[in-house]
Amino acid sequence: MTEAERQLTLNRSVIIIGRDSLQNKLLATLIEERTGCICLVRSIDSLAGFPIAAHALALLDIDSVAAEEVGTHLQALSAIAACRNVAVINAEAGVTLEQIIAWPGVNGIFFREASQENLVKGIQAIFNGEYWLPRKMLSAHLEQARSRRRSPTPEATLLTRKEIETLKLLAGGNSTHRIARKLNVSPHTVKTHLYNVFRKLRVSNRVQAVNWALHHIDGVERELRL
Repeated sequence: MTEAERQLTLNRSVIIIGRDSLQNKLLATLIEERTGCICLVRSIDSLAGFPIAAHALALLDIDSVAAEEVGTHLQALSAIAACRNVAVINAEAGVTLEQIIAWPGVNGIFFREASQENLVKGIQAIFNGEYWLPRKMLSAHLEQARSRRRSPTPEATLLTRKEIETLKLLAGGNSTHRIARKLNVSPHTVKTHLYNVFRKLRVSNRVQAVNWALHHIDGVERELRL
């Protein structure tokens, strides 16, 4: 194991999973320079014997991957690696929130035309416990949800007032620490609220929780406008 690989288990690190192309190598260099994180490029086939720490960020390159095959790639990744942070890069502009929700374990998405600033900011946000989705996508999805008739759900009655407030702020793209400041509680309390929300809604990540909020909680649109 090289020194860089050993450090992957010790520090924040980013692994670009895709072709060993010049583009991905240049992207890895950019990420290292702009974030200070170790960044390596690996093919998904080479991950079986490669240690990836749970706190690492896996960036799955889906350039030239058919939308219906992305889920298969993500399932293969989750079977090999233990990392909790997963995002896709080089996504086509036509990808919908419904597709992202169906992709297992995804915390963020970067479209092909994303700027360097957007990429760096998104990587830092995901490491800070946020999801990373375009505000325009969330707003469009909210408009679709508002056009449908909302009906009470059993899950909605299980959420406490604080859990609903936390979920609204999460839908607005706030980080754990910013939610804590707005609610005047500790970050640990926010994490507890989110854990309870995920358990009660039977969702596995923030993107799925936000999707539920867009369909079932009034007032989410205000957070999206802020």
